[in-house]
Amino acid sequence: MKNALTFLVLGAALSACGGGSDGGTPAAPVTPPVVVTPPVVSADSVAVASAAVAKEAGLAVIAGANADETAYDVAADIGDTWRITFDSAKKTYAIRVLSTQFGLSDRSGTFSVVTTGNITTYTGTDLSLSVDARTRLLTGTVKLGNMHSNVSGSGYAVTDVAKLAGNYIFLGAMRNASNGGDRFNPKGSLKVVADGSAQLCNGGVFNAQGACSAVSPQLEAENASLTLVRDAARGLIIARQGDQDFGIVHVHAGDRGLALFIDRYSRNQQNVLRVGTIVAAKQQKIGAEIAGSYACAAPGISAKIMVAGSTATITNNTAGKTHAETITINKLGLGAQAVDFDGIAVFKDPADVPADYSMFMPVSSSMAVEFSTDRSYMGTCLKN
Repeated sequence: MKNALTFLVLGAALSACGGGSDGGTPAAPVTPPVVVTPPVVSADSVAVASAAVAKEAGLAVIAGANADETAYDVAADIGDTWRITFDSAKKTYAIRVLSTQFGLSDRSGTFSVVTTGNITTYTGTDLSLSVDARTRLLTGTVKLGNMHSNVSGSGYAVTDVAKLAGNYIFLGAMRNASNGGDRFNPKGSLKVVADGSAQLCNGGVFNAQGACSAVSPQLEAENASLTLVRDAARGLIIARQGDQDFGIVHVHAGDRGLALFIDRYSRNQQNVLRVGTIVAAKQQKIGAEIAGSYACAAPGISAKIMVAGSTATITNNTAGKTHAETITINKLGLGAQAVDFDGIAVFKDPADVPADYSMFMPVSSSMAVEFSTDRSYMGTCLKN
């Protein structure tokens, strides 16, 4: 190729010099072509990391009916599991009820859509849902029938339970299905084994011997043995406790590792139906990566959280008030009662009583969940 280029240049030079004796007009100089190098577009690091997590876990994208549809399986905090589908061509959505404790039915409608940065928000009648396409995460609020619910889920389905093996931490919220009473907010560690068995350690961590051990004298560790099985007909992972369902497990391929959204439902020893949500994230230390702005939603409350250094600025959009809270990372509890617990940030308003604080758990670069001890429900926070 080098020789060919040399010949072309020499030929052009000879022509330009005229060389012949016919007295004609000399040939115009040849201008070399301008080579334009396209800019290098770097791949989004969150999208790359999320795709790697999904591949390693053998997750499959939930298929829509055609190329215009995207589908997500979500855990509704009322204790239901739904499949939400968006048709980008028709601008329609459909909610298909896969499991319900309240006799709810499918519904559909139209939506408007706005994309800001990495987040696309779908708005329709009694529906506001945001999607981060980098991680196929969906979160938001829906009213179905007469039930209002926060929902969180994923555009991925699990094909192999063994790939969920690992250590997670979790926050949860549950209550009586009939009247919302007897609220309970578990927190602790979850261990999933490749054979599908799992241990849920509420109030504790697993010690070196693998036993559920309380993280502080103020907490009583409770251990629940679960089995994860795949329901092939619905493409869902069911968590079983003994001879009854514990809940349905949805898997999020976060860039920080797998996260589990558990639609929690079952009857207790008094035959009372209990419902709620448990969110589990891969157990790991957190640091400066939690900095940024979050839009948060919990039942009846809309808020903004700005994390900068050791301070969280909380704006309650509903009440129109703003205040600052201190941040302690990788701890559970405060002061002398604080214990090491990787993956949790504690937010504390100095003006509150010592027992009031909130726990903030990042699930991925897209999302975190937050639970305050002075409230009885858990909120979801989408990073802007």
